Amino acid sequence: MACKHLFDSAAAAIHESAEYYRAYLDKTVQLELPDPVLQQAYDWARISTIQGVVNNPYLGTGLVAGYRTSGVGQRPGFAWFFGRDSFWTSFALNSEGDYAAARTAIDFITKYQRADGKIPHEISQSAGLVPWFKDYPYPYVSADATPLFILAMNDYAVQSGDLTFVKDKWDNLWRAYQFMRSTYDEQGFAKNIGVGHGWVEGGPLLPVKNEYYQAGLAVQALDALSNLARLTGKEDVSKQLRDEFDQKKPALEQAFWSPDIKSYAFALKQDNQRYDEATVLTTVPMWFGLAEPEHAEQTITTLAGEDHQTDWGMRIISNRSKVYDGSGYHYGSVWPLFTGWASVGEYRYHREFPAYTNLRSNALLGLDGSLGHFSEVLSGDYYESFSTSSPHQIWSAAMVISPILRGMFGLQTDAEKHEITLAPHVPADWTSFAIHHVRLADTSADLKYSKTADSITLDITRNGSGDCWLQFSPAFSLRTHVLGVQVNGKPAAFKMQANSNDQHLNLRLPLSAGSTRLVIRMRDDFGLSLTNQLPDLGSASRGLRVTNESWDAARTQLTLDASGLAGARYEMGIWNASQISSVDGASVSKSGKLEITMPPGPADSYVQQQIVLHFARP
Repeated sequence: MACKHLFDSAAAAIHESAEYYRAYLDKTVQLELPDPVLQQAYDWARISTIQGVVNNPYLGTGLVAGYRTSGVGQRPGFAWFFGRDSFWTSFALNSEGDYAAARTAIDFITKYQRADGKIPHEISQSAGLVPWFKDYPYPYVSADATPLFILAMNDYAVQSGDLTFVKDKWDNLWRAYQFMRSTYDEQGFAKNIGVGHGWVEGGPLLPVKNEYYQAGLAVQALDALSNLARLTGKEDVSKQLRDEFDQKKPALEQAFWSPDIKSYAFALKQDNQRYDEATVLTTVPMWFGLAEPEHAEQTITTLAGEDHQTDWGMRIISNRSKVYDGSGYHYGSVWPLFTGWASVGEYRYHREFPAYTNLRSNALLGLDGSLGHFSEVLSGDYYESFSTSSPHQIWSAAMVISPILRGMFGLQTDAEKHEITLAPHVPADWTSFAIHHVRLADTSADLKYSKTADSITLDITRNGSGDCWLQFSPAFSLRTHVLGVQVNGKPAAFKMQANSNDQHLNLRLPLSAGSTRLVIRMRDDFGLSLTNQLPDLGSASRGLRVTNESWDAARTQLTLDASGLAGARYEMGIWNASQISSVDGASVSKSGKLEITMPPGPADSYVQQQIVLHFARP
């Protein structure tokens, strides 16, 4: 009878499902992108992510890790509730404005917080039917879920403005902080050894005392909890936590920065010496802006090389490492999770070439195979998923959303400030995009961007009541000269802020109900773009890598460090190609593309090429 009911109701169920997802796409942040592939991937990622919300009548409603059979005698079941999975996914839900699902995910995990404050790692679907939290070793096996809970709560509170939830969960937050403090070593860093795994759960990278990933999350959690205390009127507590953060941040930098490998170290060993292994895990503190800019720059340059970055995402460690194995779950494989971490961190530190390559690699995974499903883990050597991988991993889908919204668009809402921030690093050849349904309390905004050779126009339509401000901070080439800004036809004040890779215009303006038009006039605008593709299934990497870029002081020379297959030909897009007077190491085609031919070398090996673009003096 049950089977007959399913068959008889199939058409209605399919229609109901389609309407549900159509409505979900309408109410969360919508994008109009000039790249139809990226557009499709973003929409599927939103659907894939919300499919992780599961109601268990014995436990409650929360986010599961993904969907796959467990296999014979294998643990875990992918459709279990995981603490750190829920928190990393909540960042994407907040970015797209689905605060209800983010709150549900966080709330569920806190129900099973241990008495001493430790946050659970995994909760079986049958945890309500067996003594799961008493007799099994798995529930509290991780250390990183605890600081991630504090970070997720702060991200939710800042963007949604839901301080009632923060007040309701303050005891949970404070106990999490007390547990975190109980794990500090003699240097004041959160430990893994004797506490729980950070990211790495096993394999030749262990044992270590403190992962930089774990120690960095714990330091950043101090900043987050300080802000939550301030938002809820606990000024003394906020100051105490702020002072602790201010002490720990430089100490963390000193302990984990390794000039020997020009990267943050993977971990500290039991004798407090650095474990000098470069790893994508070091981009997690970069996600939150914790890393010192110059050191972040050098780390990103190291990680942007072909030994770390494949055509389908980021290896956990270099394939040149002594302990690397492309089939190693925690010592060689590629996780879309890592790739998303790297992309958001790289955008935060203005490294758009590796950031966009990583973003697009993740996005393309959902369109290559089972449509809209993003794999858990892939080989580090060849483009193929592990046979044991979850084909529908929720945080893999979330790591399409976060790099696009938080990374490339720099989209952030701050309910306390009544402010929407848009700080885009879009590819140079994008002449338009639109972002719809950006929610801020009782207000929403639609943003429409267009670009010509000498101007940028941003049209904003604001709906709803209450104060609303826009912080607009688009990225420009260091060569570009901004001549002026007008808001609704009137001159507006702005500031320019340069870093080593680009410069940003900074402008804050109030948004009245209805329409606002912002126009930026500029000259000598210039940019390059690189659009990557996935290789054939089972193939090794073949794509171009731009590992570094630097301008001279006069802005008349741009140097690119690139790597690619020996003898291969590549091309990059050019915005305003007429500005280039000559090129060393490449050429400009009649169609206005930068054509690069790599030097000869062993077959299927990567070689290096330096490209220098010369410009007339501005």
